[in-house]
Amino acid sequence: MESKEKIVQVAFNLFLTKGYRDISLREIVENVGLSKGAFYHYYKSKEELFTEVVERYVLNASDAIYDKLPKKNLKSFMTGYLSLLVKFIDQINISASGFGEKDSVTYYNLIFEAMRLLPEFKEKIHEVHKREREAWVEVIRNAKASGEIVTNFDDTHLAKLFICSNDGLGMHVILEGRLKDIFQEISSVWNGIYKLIEA
Repeated sequence: MESKEKIVQVAFNLFLTKGYRDISLREIVENVGLSKGAFYHYYKSKEELFTEVVERYVLNASDAIYDKLPKKNLKSFMTGYLSLLVKFIDQINISASGFGEKDSVTYYNLIFEAMRLLPEFKEKIHEVHKREREAWVEVIRNAKASGEIVTNFDDTHLAKLFICSNDGLGMHVILEGRLKDIFQEISSVWNGIYKLIEA
């Protein structure tokens, strides 16, 4: 693995399990197996490294999920999303293993730290949420046009219903230490909404 890639991956693992404040640059360098000089060849500071970690594992991760999903059929979109969500959670758990506890709120902690430390993060996450909403709206419009669903519900409001139920249930299962149940919880609610609107 290339040194820069290894730095980002190890830093993600450490930020994820211990948080930005509790990780020193020395600890990152030791876990990567590089000298400080080699680290500074790639990054000027811990904050610059944290910014790249957030870009890759928070901001780009969401876009990557939506880019891979089929947009013609709502049921396929829902199923595909949940499948990719489970894979993403598994990747986070694999990353965190050996560095700290799994099934915790650490991913959310990473997001909240980014909000506090990175001035541009709020605007960037707003753009990610906008693209997420647009993806759902596109799928809902396609599902209406094809006759898959029938509803007078506004496309944007219906999109927000799916998104917010996902976010809320995700937070609940994480706070309750039941991350393993996330697929079942979200699937159950989404299928309930779908049954109300399917043709």
